[in-house]
Amino acid sequence: MHKLFERLLGKHTPEPTPVDKVHRIIDRFTTATHAGVDAEDIGRYPHKQRKVMAFHFGALEYLTREYNLEETEELAVFVMFVDRYFNLPITETGSISELLESFESNVDEQEFLEAGIDVFKRWHEQNERRAPLQLGAMLQRR
Repeated sequence: MHKLFERLLGKHTPEPTPVDKVHRIIDRFTTATHAGVDAEDIGRYPHKQRKVMAFHFGALEYLTREYNLEETEELAVFVMFVDRYFNLPITETGSISELLESFESNVDEQEFLEAGIDVFKRWHEQNERRAPLQLGAMLQRR
């Protein structure tokens, strides 16, 4: 009966915000990258965690440009990503600004960030469904 009233009264769910859309896309991309990654291995090695974070931040940077997100919105999505996939409070990962600076200054993490942009673009725009598996291959080499 409740659903009938909703249909009659025309109650509509609000259109998702750009942040909501980006969050959903990053979740789907992360699910795709997990297929080629040893989660236990990442859990044991903080340097690998940071590389995985850098890779996904690269994808997020790409989406930030596509959806014209502001810096605070981009950071909010990244905080949600870190909290969800690493089960770590931000206090344990260091400050977000330190983490992002590391992505820019650390050669290995910079490589993962750039690869994240490239792989995400291939997955998102060119429909290369196996592209996200590149993360696992990169982690095995390092």
